[in-house]
Amino acid sequence: MSKQETHSKDENFVIKQPLQLYKERKRRFVRLEIAAPVTYGVLNIDRPLEEALQNQRNGTMLNLSGGGVLMVVDQNLTEGTYLTMSFELAGSDLITGIAGKVKRIDDDGEGGYLVGVEFCSETELNSIFGNANIGSVISSFDAKVKRFLLKYIFARKVQERMEQSSDEE
Repeated sequence: MSKQETHSKDENFVIKQPLQLYKERKRRFVRLEIAAPVTYGVLNIDRPLEEALQNQRNGTMLNLSGGGVLMVVDQNLTEGTYLTMSFELAGSDLITGIAGKVKRIDDDGEGGYLVGVEFCSETELNSIFGNANIGSVISSFDAKVKRFLLKYIFARKVQERMEQSSDEE
């Protein structure tokens, strides 16, 4: 009998001690796998913010959370670059002018770039772009939008689980 197994007197069942395979990395936000179009523009501190709206590019959002997005774009961005993003979630309004900071860039091996973007707080935006620009061109991913997104992600996760359980039956 191994160290992990304990047999009962009647030998009809075996109780095994659980094995810890790995420690799961804790995330602050649940990530939703999604394939949705995203429009973005690079924010340049030395240029008028309206230029970012005139020079929009398209990408594809791969996942989304209350803290940021992962998207595929054809432009090689630089870590630390600020962006303005607009996207629409199924069954919701268009979310426009959300500012984010590029946290990581990886080559996707197919001619594009995987870009991890963290949403900016209003405090961060005020300190970088000034109070007057917030709301007119760019917005923080404030608590209201964050709550909306978290509800949306939760509803999608529940729907996925229900579909999985009905498929298993």
